[in-house]
Amino acid sequence: MPTYHRPLGRSSITIAATFTLVLTLAACGSADEDAAPSAESTDATSSVTPSVTTSPAAPVSPTTASTDLGPTLTVTIDGDEVSPNAEEIHLGTGEKLLVEIDSDRAGELHVHSASEQLIEFAEGTTNSEIVVSTPGTVEVEDHDTSAVVALIEVH
Repeated sequence: MPTYHRPLGRSSITIAATFTLVLTLAACGSADEDAAPSAESTDATSSVTPSVTTSPAAPVSPTTASTDLGPTLTVTIDGDEVSPNAEEIHLGTGEKLLVEIDSDRAGELHVHSASEQLIEFAEGTTNSEIVVSTPGTVEVEDHDTSAVVALIEVH
């Protein structure tokens, strides 16, 4: 008797994304931020280039205008209200993601990859770029509220 295997659907992908989200949020909330990444972490190499910084010692280059802007994640922060909520974004390996942050406070977004990356932002508008070089799922989270603003699927 042949066995029928149902193809993975949206519910399976949603369950996998939720599981990854729970694991990442648990890791982000830990007191030891210098701990080595767990086996469940995505092995991704990311680079973050903010165009506005609050610290003069931050080793950051300004974002330059480009004709190939690529996909954009627009984040709005008003007090404890953060949007979007877990926006799904699909990127090719090495493709740039522009991050536009409009905030009423300074803070940082965590880019949860194998090596934790931070996007520091000031009150007002901040523009940054993220490049992820390794396939997998990467979360972008507001540090102060722990709100996940994006799930980046890198192919």
